[in-house]
Amino acid sequence: MLVHICCAVDSHYFLQELRKLYPQTKITGFFYNPNIHPHEEYLLRLQDTKRSCKMLNIDLVEGDYTLEEWLEAIKGLEQEKEKGARCNICFDVRLETSAKMALMLGITHFSTTLLSSPMKEQAILKAQGEAIGARYNLTFLYHNVRAKGGVERQNALAKRDKLYRQNYCGCKFALNAQRETQNKVCIELMSPLNRQVHPASIAQRLKLFKERDILEANGQDYHLLQRQSQSYLLMRAFVCVGTSVLPSLVLNRSQSKKINIKDLEIHSIKLPPTLTESLLSQQHHLTLESTCLDVGISVKDDTLFLDVQGVATLLNIPPTSLETLRLSYAQELYIREKLVGIESIQPLIVVQSLALFKASHAPIHVEVVAEFFEHKSFYMLANT
Repeated sequence: MLVHICCAVDSHYFLQELRKLYPQTKITGFFYNPNIHPHEEYLLRLQDTKRSCKMLNIDLVEGDYTLEEWLEAIKGLEQEKEKGARCNICFDVRLETSAKMALMLGITHFSTTLLSSPMKEQAILKAQGEAIGARYNLTFLYHNVRAKGGVERQNALAKRDKLYRQNYCGCKFALNAQRETQNKVCIELMSPLNRQVHPASIAQRLKLFKERDILEANGQDYHLLQRQSQSYLLMRAFVCVGTSVLPSLVLNRSQSKKINIKDLEIHSIKLPPTLTESLLSQQHHLTLESTCLDVGISVKDDTLFLDVQGVATLLNIPPTSLETLRLSYAQELYIREKLVGIESIQPLIVVQSLALFKASHAPIHVEVVAEFFEHKSFYMLANT
């Protein structure tokens, strides 16, 4: 039989239950879910499904990620509530493609792990599966694995085998509605222009679960846990000197602020002794004098300015232009820690050169719009 798989959490238990019912039947998994958005989330669920099928010794076929075709199919139903008409069309799209795949593979029976999801209507899935099966002369196998404590057993199995437990169904419309109801920022649908991997992002989850697979491949035990922390999102920001916009980079954890600075002073500061010693040991050509930084300080405000040379010194990297400067989230927090402390939230702004401030007597206008928010993420503790 061919079994359409929506995610590893649903399939891991469902496939094992099917094996008990049909011990002599070869089961092939089919991962086809063009509804999943964004693409990193699709890749993460696919990766976890591959791991699950490998654990269960089940062959897996990957379908195409036909997002545009799926969007066309549900056009006009974007604002439908979950379990409504949009979901029914979504089921049809995936089940019909599964039926076609079964025909291509010469398989006469098919089913779907959507039947194990608490977010799906069993009766609707059964009716749609049987109708599609009849059109293609296939048998749709219905089995309610949720009955008699099945949901609890499924969740316990997912936790035991350290599966990725997603916190939304899959499509961006349901996700956006869910986050609006929760009054939360929909970070999953935002991509930083600098392509930074944000701690609360799906890209970070994908990276973490790849690391999990590496630990398992090396036979190293670990604990997969969840933590709640405060994260940061810069919405927009700009710096103006007089009437001219000054190219700049606002570092992470800079609080929202709208100010006019008329008394910016440029000071040369010495780095902390421990940091100076570390830099000197790594770059033998440095001198004590070259481990001083020029910093722009607003006398009546806590906003600080740093140039690209200062960034290069702090991070022990080659100097570059502001246009080509690419910092990771961790690097930005490192700069903040060394200058003002990791717990600070004052604006830290990088410019190409502080010389412009010395030459110009025009007022400096700074506007930062940012948001701090709570989020849950996964992390691992590897056993030594």
